[in-house]
Order: sequence, then C-alpha cells, then structure tokens
Amino acid sequence: MTDQQHAINAVGQPSRAMPFRSGRAEWLYRWLEGETPDSAVLEQYGFQPEQYYAVVLYRPNVLPNHAPAHAASSAHFAALLQAEASRRGINGPILAYENITAALFHPVEDPQQTTRLKRKTEEIRKQLSVRLNNADVYCGVGRPACGMDALRQSFREAEQALRLSNELQIQARATFFGNSSLYMLLRSLKSPAELERFCESWLKDLITYDARQQSDLLKTLRAYFANNGNTALTAKELRIHRNTLAYRLNRIAAITRLDLEDADVRLNLHLALKAYEVLRASNTASL
Repeated sequence: MTDQQHAINAVGQPSRAMPFRSGRAEWLYRWLEGETPDSAVLEQYGFQPEQYYAVVLYRPNVLPNHAPAHAASSAHFAALLQAEASRRGINGPILAYENITAALFHPVEDPQQTTRLKRKTEEIRKQLSVRLNNADVYCGVGRPACGMDALRQSFREAEQALRLSNELQIQARATFFGNSSLYMLLRSLKSPAELERFCESWLKDLITYDARQQSDLLKTLRAYFANNGNTALTAKELRIHRNTLAYRLNRIAAITRLDLEDADVRLNLHLALKAYEVLRASNTASL
C-alpha cells in the first residue's frame, strides 16, 4: 500500500486520521486572503470549532536526484506527512500547499503547554527526511490558535518561520514562531559588526575550543536551551549519557567562566547562539 493510499484509507478511523485530499485546496488560498471558509468545507477537512491548532509547514529542500520521484509534488509530499502524522495519533487536517509544501493543523490540548507539539513536530520532520533519502526538510511552526481567523495568523507565522529556516539553513530542527521573531529582530540590526562583537564576547571561547578539540560544546549548549534545560531530553536528543551531558555542561561553564544557573547568563548565551546563526547565514561572522 502506498503512503497516499494509507492516508486515504485511514479516513475510516477518525480517531487516528483526518481526511486527506490530493490537489490544490482553493478554499485555503481564499482563506489566507481573508475570506471566511464555509463551515461545511471545514467539516469535510476535519476541523473542530473549539479545538486549538498550531499550523506546521513542512517543505523538503531541493530534492536530490536519488529522492523518490513521487515526492516532487505537494500532494504526494502531503500524503507522506499524513502517513507519519497518523502513525503518531495526530488527527489534525493536512493540506497540500505551494512549492512542495504540506500544512499540518496540529491539535494542541493546552496552548500554554507546547512540549508535545515540539517533540512530535521534530519526530515527523526527521522521519520525512528519512523517507526522502535523507533530503533536508525545513519546518516552520505558528503559535497555537482557536478559530479560523486566529489560525490565519498562525499560518502566516509558520510561513515566516519556514522562510527563515530556509534562509538561515536551519534544516536540522523545526523553527518555531518565537525563534523566527527573534531571528527577524537580529537581522534588522543595522550594524552586523556590533552583533558579531556580541557573539564574540559570549561564544568565542567555546567556538575556539570546539575547533581545536573537535568537540560539540556549542551543539550541546544549543540542544540544552532548545529543551528548556531538561537534561534528560537533551541527552536523548544528543544520544549521549546524562553523565556525559553533565561533563559537557561543566566544561562549558569552566571554559566560558560563566554560571549557567544565572538567568541573565542563560539569556545572553541563548541570544548569542541565535545571533551566531544569523551571522553565519549572512557570511559576516569571522569568529
């Protein structure tokens, strides 16, 4: 059974999958332009009026020659996404979008608790990459919203995050609306030299150490912040033992001579990591 058949056949199990329809959904484009969709159309696609959703957009990078031929259209890519979402019990509507992009309206039980959303989003992104013979897959996520008017803003936030993920070459993880806003703020600064000096003051010792020792302290710090300081989740993401993670965090503190328990220190280090990504993308960093 193909992935598209799997997605379509799963319609008979509404608790595990939402309807998937190949081809261009014209109402989606009209909705993005400000039109209110007909309630019957929304019902056909599985939208629940009182449900919070976060719009998640997935897009493969330019597909390599050895990637599956069926992945070269938005409809087939959306079918792959439908199959992966169904396997994880995610029953939100999925639609094909432009430029080989697929949109998942990911149900969110509590809009103030998005840990599960982040974990599932990243699981799907990684698996889509595997299904496309390890092609890069970009992902942008909008904030949770209820109601089609608010969801339109979530969709635009997801588009913005996806665009920045592509421009900054952040294909190794999903880009969420909060990060995309921060990236835009950093890119708006008129003095890249000032941004570079900021990065240097906070990260230069770590960058130098990684280069000399072939270590992953910068990557470790980035994962640590991405997981909100949760050592268990960070160790799992990095595929290392928690004792190894503790050792690396101690090395980071020793090399930088900073207290990672200090809220201001953590804020500046996290901001410096984001700024460094912006600088690398614009080829202005000399660190």
